Amino acid sequence: MRYDPRIATVSRDEFEELLALARLADEPPKPTDDDRWRADYAEAQRRRRVIGYQQDLFSSTTMTHYRRNAAAPEWARAPIETIEQKLERIKGDPFATFGPPRLDRPSILTRAERDAIVRRASNWLGVRRRVRLVDAPGSVDPTSGIQRYLGREGVVWRLCGAPFDDHCYVFFDAVGGERTAKIEFAELRDLEPVE
Repeated sequence: MRYDPRIATVSRDEFEELLALARLADEPPKPTDDDRWRADYAEAQRRRRVIGYQQDLFSSTTMTHYRRNAAAPEWARAPIETIEQKLERIKGDPFATFGPPRLDRPSILTRAERDAIVRRASNWLGVRRRVRLVDAPGSVDPTSGIQRYLGREGVVWRLCGAPFDDHCYVFFDAVGGERTAKIEFAELRDLEPVE
């Protein structure tokens, strides 16, 4: 891209400065130790799942054969509330949510409660740390959401900053026939460290 004074709306110096900034934005950031660890860990998990490859005799697509993982751990889950039960529970309350309320788990925490959770987790929380999901918020749809991973172990994949400093991303170990990475956004109050 070159400077053309006939159509330019900025001076040549400003144009050169903007062009230098645009070139800097194109450079990929230098990977950190955590970035390199994440790439190595994801590749190791992929290699652990793959048994081998089978070439087709007639030059069709190569088949990839995968290893079956251990089954998911048994975990006591709350009974699923039917749609009729939900509608009966929220009848007459226009501000009700569809998730079942829990007295032991408020859905909205104060700043002081969130800070206390972060302080309690500060002893063990760090990228690469093995954790287990021991609790999860209720969900409208039991087929999606973090509660699908109750009882499963994984590693802390990435920490979050404000306003989500009481959350982190967890890379869950594959179970059963799973082949893809399961990286989920989890609350710190739902995790416990695995020794």
